[in-house]
Amino acid sequence: MYVGYWIGKHWWGQGIATQALTAFLQQIAVRPLYAYAAKHNLASLRVLQKCGFTICDEGTQHPDAQATEIDEVLLICRV
Repeated sequence: MYVGYWIGKHWWGQGIATQALTAFLQQIAVRPLYAYAAKHNLASLRVLQKCGFTICDEGTQHPDAQATEIDEVLLICRV
């Protein structure tokens, strides 16, 4: 199972993503959980790591019609 989240820029840096993901993980017993994050998105990587996710793989995605490459990491949570 994969998790994902999006927080509006106005709310960045206030701990909301970490609080929300922590609450979600307390409610969902399914493990392992996976999440992708852009390698350059250090804030999102930090949220995931604070919540028990660890990096397990890296790769490049082509998410749009212009074939723009995005380096991303795959994280896993077993706890």
